[in-house]
Amino acid sequence: MKTKPPADEEKNTARTYDLVLEYLKGQILEGKLTLGAKLPSERSLMAELGLSRNSVREALRQLENMGFVRSVHGQGSFLVNEAGQGFSSILSMMLLLRQSDRGEFLTLRESLEAAAYERAVRLAPPQPLLEMEQAVQAMEQAQEPGQLEQAESRFHRSLIEAGQNQLIAVIMEALSSQGDLYRRETLAQLDEATRAPLLDTHRRILKAIQTNDTSLGRAALAEHFRLIQSPDAAPCTDG
Repeated sequence: MKTKPPADEEKNTARTYDLVLEYLKGQILEGKLTLGAKLPSERSLMAELGLSRNSVREALRQLENMGFVRSVHGQGSFLVNEAGQGFSSILSMMLLLRQSDRGEFLTLRESLEAAAYERAVRLAPPQPLLEMEQAVQAMEQAQEPGQLEQAESRFHRSLIEAGQNQLIAVIMEALSSQGDLYRRETLAQLDEATRAPLLDTHRRILKAIQTNDTSLGRAALAEHFRLIQSPDAAPCTDG
C-alpha cells in the first residue's frame, strides 16, 4: 500500500514533478508506457504516488513545459518527446544572460557535426548526400545573402541527417534557432576572399563522404569552423 508523503513535502510543488517523472520513467523501462501513449489518469497517479490532485496537475504542467507531456482537452495527457524546444529556449536565455557565448556555441556545434560527419562517411546514405549536393550548387549560384544562408543551412541539416544519430539530430534542432542567427550574422559580413574558401569547405566535406576520405572531411570541417569563428581569417590550404 502506498503511503502518502508528509504534508510539507507535498506542498513543495516545485519538486513534485520529480515523483511523477520517476514514476513515468519506471513505466517506460518496464515497457508499460511508450512514446505517444496515454498517461495514467490523474486519479491513478494520485493513488499511486500519494499526491493531491493539485500536485499531480502541477507536475503534469511542468512536464508539459519540459516537453515530455502533451495534454489534449477531453482526452488526457500523452507521452511525447518535444524537449528540444525547451532546450532551445534555455540555450537562448543562457546566451542572453551571457552564461555562454558565440565561441562556446560554435565549439559545441563543431563537435556535434564532426560526430555526424564520421558516421556519414561510414553510412553514406544517398538522399542526404543528394540534398548536400543540391545545397552546394545553390550556394554557388546564390546572388543574395538570404539565398546563401538558406542553402548553407540546408547543407548542414543534411549533414546531420546523413549521420543518422537521433540524439545528435535532436540537439542540433534545439540549437538551430541560435545557429540561424549566427549564420545570418556571419554570412552578411563575408567578403569574396572569405566566401570562396568557405564554399570550398562544403565541397570538400561532400566529396569526402562520397569518396570515403575521412581525413579530407575532417580538415574541411575544421577549416569551416575556423572561418566562421573569424570570418576575416586567411584561407587554410590543407586538404
